[in-house]
Amino acid sequence: MIQFFRKIRHSLVSENKFRKYLLYAIGEIILVVIGILIALQINNWNDYRKERQSEQLILRNFKKNLKTDAQLLQQFHESADKGIKAVDTILLMVNSHIDFNYMSFATSIERVLSNNYFQTTSTTFDQSISTGNIDLIQDDSLRFEILNYYKLSKLNFEDNRMLETNQNHVFPTLFSLIIPTKSVSYSLTGIETTLPELDLGELATNQAFNTWVIFKKSAFQRQAENYSYMGDNVNTLIGMIDSQLKKE
Repeated sequence: MIQFFRKIRHSLVSENKFRKYLLYAIGEIILVVIGILIALQINNWNDYRKERQSEQLILRNFKKNLKTDAQLLQQFHESADKGIKAVDTILLMVNSHIDFNYMSFATSIERVLSNNYFQTTSTTFDQSISTGNIDLIQDDSLRFEILNYYKLSKLNFEDNRMLETNQNHVFPTLFSLIIPTKSVSYSLTGIETTLPELDLGELATNQAFNTWVIFKKSAFQRQAENYSYMGDNVNTLIGMIDSQLKKE
């Protein structure tokens, strides 16, 4: 083909047909430019197609991580609800509103001492931030919601407060009032001691004990609300991702 154009160009020059040669040269330049533009367009289209494929992969991975989060948040929400019921059981028994049952009391104390600490499944998010691939998500609102969700979930205010409450208030009170009693000591060690029995009347009037029990109920309530809020955010994000995946 190149040889063919060369022959035409040589024929036009040799015959001294300059005008025709000029027109031919211009036409050849235009064809070259058009070819370059077409090649660039094809290259851009290929790049765009690859980016959309990468976006689809990232969104599918985000969806997997978010589904894991949804399951964890549901479990933690149920655990927080059980914590609220455990606090109620303790207060009702200590204040003689229901009959004292040692096993139920011990189980409730154990439940109140438990810590729920939600850690988001952020593998895809961390990778997409470090590589800059988060920008492959074209939908601005979806990208903003993803960034906002992981920012809030990584801060995890309520669970951090719960840990601080246990360390600073719950454990000291528990160790001074409940554990060093005859029945509790025996249940833990299997050895009879001369320690005093658990005095429910003392617990009922002990301000430190009542303070941390009541505070724990409030903390469980805030956790339950937080898990519910985050769970709604996760479900909204999964819905937005599904809508985006269907567009492709």
